[in-house]
Amino acid sequence: MKRNKWGAMGLASLLLASLLGGCSSGKSASDTSTNAGNAANAEEKVTLRFSWWGGEDRHAATLAAIEAYKQVEPGVTIEAEYQGFDGYEQKIKTQLAGKTSADIMQLDLPWLQELTKKGDFFVDLKAQPEFDASGFDQGFLDNYGMYDGKLAAVPTGVNAYCLIINKSLADKLNVDSAAQWTWDSLLEAGKQLHAQDSSKYLLLTDHAALRQDMVTMLKQRTGKQWVQEDYTLGFTKEDAAASFDWLYQAMQAGVYQPLGESDLFFGKIDQNPKWINQEIPIAPSMSSILPSLKTVLPEGTEVITALPVIAKDAKDSGVLVRPSQLFAVSNDSAHKAEAVKFLSWFMNDPGAAAILGDVRSVPPVKASQEAAVTAGKIDAAITNAVELGLSHAGLVDNAVANNSEVQKIMDDIVQKVSYGKSNAEQAADELIASLTSKLKDLQDRE
Repeated sequence: MKRNKWGAMGLASLLLASLLGGCSSGKSASDTSTNAGNAANAEEKVTLRFSWWGGEDRHAATLAAIEAYKQVEPGVTIEAEYQGFDGYEQKIKTQLAGKTSADIMQLDLPWLQELTKKGDFFVDLKAQPEFDASGFDQGFLDNYGMYDGKLAAVPTGVNAYCLIINKSLADKLNVDSAAQWTWDSLLEAGKQLHAQDSSKYLLLTDHAALRQDMVTMLKQRTGKQWVQEDYTLGFTKEDAAASFDWLYQAMQAGVYQPLGESDLFFGKIDQNPKWINQEIPIAPSMSSILPSLKTVLPEGTEVITALPVIAKDAKDSGVLVRPSQLFAVSNDSAHKAEAVKFLSWFMNDPGAAAILGDVRSVPPVKASQEAAVTAGKIDAAITNAVELGLSHAGLVDNAVANNSEVQKIMDDIVQKVSYGKSNAEQAADELIASLTSKLKDLQDRE
């Protein structure tokens, strides 16, 4: 299915009304509104498994919501299976293949796009009377949850790629936290900061963030997807070489922490000592990561958000707005109706929203947004990131560009350039050759 560039007018107005207005749905945030239908406690006891990844703040809030559900359905026990990001994707794919997956699971968008092509793994939520999808923006569901006419998953939140800035540290280091960065100005500021103090770097990163930077540069240079839906490339060798040359210069100048150090914290950048010890002021990341990054800093540290880097002559903003993650119910669940009912409560209930707040960025359901705002559980910095993302949204990533095998090619070449093992011309040649071969292979599998 073709995904549209939903620059977000419908979703933006829905979010802005809830977030800027600070409005309430007329219900107390502590009111657990779904008290009807306690069928499970009157009949058989049901045990459901719920799997997700995240940081400690997400774990704590999700566990608290699970505990609250006991008051709604005393006969249902939710077994929590949670961890960090590293290794989660492989676990989920292995479990789905072996029919041992959790009943309810958190997924990343690229995995869902791949998995829906490989099998009928997920319940069609649209066909389930227990699931209420009326509060979601229909365009958001169509772009990210619908596959072959089925609602395979629902967004957990609205997520925007942004700069997460430790403003307290940026001010101390004379880094302009109000700047709208271009690639040139970022390179110069990072070079100056590291030259003044070699222990300081401007940007927190891991190889996934560097890949995102390279993909963003290509979109901005061309106004196209870097890999297109017809399995062709959306860029030239010149485009790729210019992007890799910028990365090489940035690494050599100390704009980023060396990848050999930063990648020790791949998927858990909030645990990087350089961030915790306030030696890096800016983290390019998705808005949903902000709570984890903020929690590890000293109390009173001011953390703000800003637009990501946009080239001054950009043909597309490259600003990524997408679901934080997605929730799906396994087709192999022995208790589909109960799993769907729990997921509907988790996404729609104001009491659940007041507990969960912004641990998966801004909730995608209007009533949940309102309840979280009323409860004071949405950080203003996350609100800002999402508003900026919606108003500057770039191209929607297609399934081919998000394919894990395609992304791994970029990952590998980014690492070679970062370690100085490949120059810009070599990297561009390798990227084009490797992608051309892989895309033919993927197309032949269709």
